Amino acid sequence: MKSNGTRIFLLRAILFVLLSLYFLVVFAQPDYVFRNANLQSGTNLQAGAVYKFSNVKSGVDAIVTIKSVTGGITLNKIDDNSTGFDEAFQPCINTASNANGYVEFHIDFVNAGTSTLQNQEIVAATCINVDGVQYTNGVLYEMNQIQELTGGYSDFNMTGSSLQVLNIPGWVEIKNISAVNYPGIDTVVKDIMATVINQNISGFNIRIGAINTSPTKSELRYGSVYFKRFSYPKFRVLPNRTLLSFSGAAKQNAVELKGTLSASHSYDKIIIERRNASSYFVQTGELSITNGGTGLFPFIFFDNNPNSGNNYYRIRLISTALHIMEISNVLLIKMNNDYKDLLLYNTVVQGSNPVLTIKTDKNTEATLQLIDFSGRTLYKNKVQLNAGTNNIYLNSFRPAHGPGVAIIETNEERKTVKILIQ
Repeated sequence: MKSNGTRIFLLRAILFVLLSLYFLVVFAQPDYVFRNANLQSGTNLQAGAVYKFSNVKSGVDAIVTIKSVTGGITLNKIDDNSTGFDEAFQPCINTASNANGYVEFHIDFVNAGTSTLQNQEIVAATCINVDGVQYTNGVLYEMNQIQELTGGYSDFNMTGSSLQVLNIPGWVEIKNISAVNYPGIDTVVKDIMATVINQNISGFNIRIGAINTSPTKSELRYGSVYFKRFSYPKFRVLPNRTLLSFSGAAKQNAVELKGTLSASHSYDKIIIERRNASSYFVQTGELSITNGGTGLFPFIFFDNNPNSGNNYYRIRLISTALHIMEISNVLLIKMNNDYKDLLLYNTVVQGSNPVLTIKTDKNTEATLQLIDFSGRTLYKNKVQLNAGTNNIYLNSFRPAHGPGVAIIETNEERKTVKILIQ
């Protein structure tokens, strides 16, 4: 009985291992397999060269064209499978010192053995092992871009700290920001992976590149695009039990955002994101949560370069350890579209020492005027403003207390600012 029981147990164990290996192989398989590139025309590894990858999928060939080579990057191999995945599209690039560029490829899917384009229902392209390296005199950041066509979208580890994934017009840019090198190429470290999914396409573009700030170092870097979707740690949207308040207001030519976090949470950083009416949200700032959730945490952030017109802001609260994230509501802040170059720094004027601090980007003559809320003119004079910051002492200022208005007028601009006179 013991012998039979042991035999049954061993058989079950072997069956479990075999099934596990089977499912691992099945579910790890990419949707498209890139092997054995054949040069069809042009000069090998140069812009204009055209390659054919046969049978990337049943009944489908891929035609890959080198569209351009830029910024100190050169192509060493069109598809190097000496490391990483044999099934992936893996260009090997040489990154020269002070390089900032990429090799751009266009991939067409065609009926096998022909040049007839074949529409693909879903194409998921995952950039894996987008890492970097630190030199004694600089850093190298790998940077890939995948064309995002109509109906396309991206997926990545939003709680990670190694990649900056941005939507730029027509592209998803996947850039390393940690400069940490990960030996080999695999799909274990999700923090250096990102996926772009396009739907109903017959072709799209991929850019494999890097930014190298070292003036002396150059090296070969492997790009790897694995045609499969992956699961990433997801964010969760929570009620405002953590973010107790979040508001914003235009302050001269800047936007002030402020809020308060509740106590007893596990978030460790705040990411500030902004978009205008026609763009995607992009990161514009980051704050560390310094009290570890032990009490209320008030925060203030100034965006000194808002877009003219409408600006939309939201924040992401991130727990790096728990891989969770909370997204705030969206704020709309309208900036003055006719704002130009004048700034009034102080909105409080001391009656005993009446000074206006004005900044301008050029030398200009201006008329300054202070009016109280009853309409009485407290000061009016012409002054010469120099490019930069000007402290203008208001001679012959008529003493007053309370709210008022400062008017600064040049040949090009008129600015009216509410002030408080003390």
